[in-house]
Amino acid sequence: MKYLRSVRGRMLGIAFIPGSALVVVALVIAGFLVHQAVRTREQAMDTAAAADRTARAVVSLQAQRAAAMGTPDHRSSAYAIFTQRIDTAIAGLRDYARRAPDAESGYQQTTAIQLLSVAEGMYRADSLALVGLDNVTRRSFVSAVAAYRAELAQVSGQLTETGREAYEAVTRSADWSRLAAAEDALAAAEPLPIPESTWRGAAYTVSLQLGQLYTRQSQYAVQLTLDDGRRTLAGALAASTGILLGAVLLLLVVRRLVARVPVPVVPIMVPTIHPAAHTAIPRPRHTRSRAPREPEPWPMKAVFEDLRRR
Repeated sequence: MKYLRSVRGRMLGIAFIPGSALVVVALVIAGFLVHQAVRTREQAMDTAAAADRTARAVVSLQAQRAAAMGTPDHRSSAYAIFTQRIDTAIAGLRDYARRAPDAESGYQQTTAIQLLSVAEGMYRADSLALVGLDNVTRRSFVSAVAAYRAELAQVSGQLTETGREAYEAVTRSADWSRLAAAEDALAAAEPLPIPESTWRGAAYTVSLQLGQLYTRQSQYAVQLTLDDGRRTLAGALAASTGILLGAVLLLLVVRRLVARVPVPVVPIMVPTIHPAAHTAIPRPRHTRSRAPREPEPWPMKAVFEDLRRR
């Protein structure tokens, strides 16, 4: 029985090694994936906060630029200074897009940043037109109008189906047509084809719509990153649970197999005592040896052959 317990203990010990290894692997994988999910969520929240800060900063700088351009003597310098500051703020937001956890999230965030740049370009051109155009500022106006129209047409192919519908709603609206007509006339130094109040109303509406288009795209990009974090977390829990269940199942199967190891039957020689005999019972031969040896265990091969026959 001691030998049997020894064999069973060794077999359980051998099975415990891969089982323990599977448990360790499950814990390592789960920890890594959970860390990735938490990191992805933090990146999404950081990106959302940065996008909100940048949008607020751009709006504030646009108001400061419009106020500073009210002074004719400092009009060109104010336009250049505040425009550079706005471009720097938008460029800082691009760094968050480069650190996106996956390519799709980074792509959608980059698209949102391009829409913000489009909205700023439209407002930039409108600020120049509002304070009056001369030979110097007219070139900047023409460049700003051409840039934001071209960038908007380029980014339209990168939008989702919902974003594409919103883009078409903006560019096919009557306000967009009125604004485009006014901008074309100002660029050519021609009289406005529509009343100034109509032009200003159209410019305000289009600016608001472009801002909403950017906000919708930015929120979609952030939500996409959050969904990726949730999928990573769910995958981590599923993978670790599967590996843990596999380890437990392995130990249970090995335990059942070990329980079926046959019990060896060892005959015991018991000396017979005759009543008439007064002589001392002779001691077994192995007790007279100076260093008695332990009985040799059954060979492992014999144990497995017996299991196979059963």
